[in-house]
Amino acid sequence: MSQVEERAKYAAQQEFPEEDILEPMWDPEHIKRGIEALKAYQLDDFHREFRDYYKALQDPAKYASDPRESVVVESARIYKAFTITPDNRIDEIDDVALSYECQDGSDGSAGRVREMDDSLIVCAMPALDIGESFDYEDEFHKLVLTHLVAQIRDIYLDMGEEPPDEYKVQGVGKLNIHGDGIGET
Repeated sequence: MSQVEERAKYAAQQEFPEEDILEPMWDPEHIKRGIEALKAYQLDDFHREFRDYYKALQDPAKYASDPRESVVVESARIYKAFTITPDNRIDEIDDVALSYECQDGSDGSAGRVREMDDSLIVCAMPALDIGESFDYEDEFHKLVLTHLVAQIRDIYLDMGEEPPDEYKVQGVGKLNIHGDGIGET
């Protein structure tokens, strides 16, 4: 039933684009705008502005507001958000933020997570085991782009639909969906 509800919201948003039916990060068109902006963004600027995200994905406990030993790394969700202009250019880039569970069962967080609006693109991934052979300058931009493409993939899966071929990628997308195994990648 949840998949049917999500599909109905998507169809309603398509029919009435001026209405706020879907949250922006659950609208494939919104994420496509973020992908376009990220592709057009200067790589040198990307490498400088997203390095904290790369480091936090590898070691989220370093960015936590609680003592390192109290952070359950497997529970960490690391966020990097940026805003886009009406012509799909990156405007502002937030510092990394994270949420996590502590060993004592309490919740922790660090950094600022903005209120969702029509200009915000959010990357959200769990901690990653990035090997030593991973080349930040050559591979991280592609990893973030793939993450956004995978979010679109997961929106279709959340609606119980097979994603279009261009969104059938391997990688981390949405962290919570109502998927039923259709088109698992």
